[in-house]
Amino acid sequence: MTYDYFDNKKKIENLNYGINANELRNSLNIPIIKDNMSAENRHDEFFGNRWETWRQKPKENEVLHAWKNVIPSENENYVLDEEWDAFRKKETNGRTRQFNIYCEVINDSIITRTGKIFYNSEPRERTELNEKEVDSIIKIWNIK
Repeated sequence: MTYDYFDNKKKIENLNYGINANELRNSLNIPIIKDNMSAENRHDEFFGNRWETWRQKPKENEVLHAWKNVIPSENENYVLDEEWDAFRKKETNGRTRQFNIYCEVINDSIITRTGKIFYNSEPRERTELNEKEVDSIIKIWNIK
């Protein structure tokens, strides 16, 4: 188990825009890749690089960063193009709400963000979010 942990850490560090790009993410206000995430789908042609947490459901009073997809551009430089993040929060009614953030990056400096918030169970009650609404939920959920 210990070997797998450190082996996975090494794989994550070697991925395009892996953990080493967290400083860039911080500067662009994009959620970072956290230590509890495992690398999946290295260089997958449709979904880029993916990280997931081992838990699917958040604990009480926790915002769980469930997964992140990093999508490089299709040009030969493979600069960062898009990042998608999913956060989950258990509400007082016992239902889990998911908040997805979609970031589009231009030249490693400009981003646009949109989002979606919905329940992970029926009825889904999905709401599309603009950049201002995404920022508001980030503040309310205290996502860093």
